[in-house]
Amino acid sequence: MCSVQRVAIVTGAANGIGRATALRLAQDGFDVAVNDLPRQESRLQEVSEEIKALGRNALVFTGDVSDEISVKGLVDATVESLGGLDCMVANAGICPAGSFLDSMCFIQMK
Repeated sequence: MCSVQRVAIVTGAANGIGRATALRLAQDGFDVAVNDLPRQESRLQEVSEEIKALGRNALVFTGDVSDEISVKGLVDATVESLGGLDCMVANAGICPAGSFLDSMCFIQMK
């Protein structure tokens, strides 16, 4: 059987949907670079260990995806460390807490 190395990046991978996506990609045979904000590094390390337990390689890269230089660093580090890039899941995002009306005011002010 021919083995093809596949590599993915998942942003927002410390929790929730991002974490689940990173683990599923590892189960499906991908090596995975996991990314989230620096304050989430310990959670990213946990996800990385789970990926490695599935027999895949993992890379932890902290940084803010709203910063273009950080994203370039993430892609470059992934290619260098894991040997390429086949899939990128842009999962990171924020959701300000508040009432619906406050959210609408925020949107209209922009």
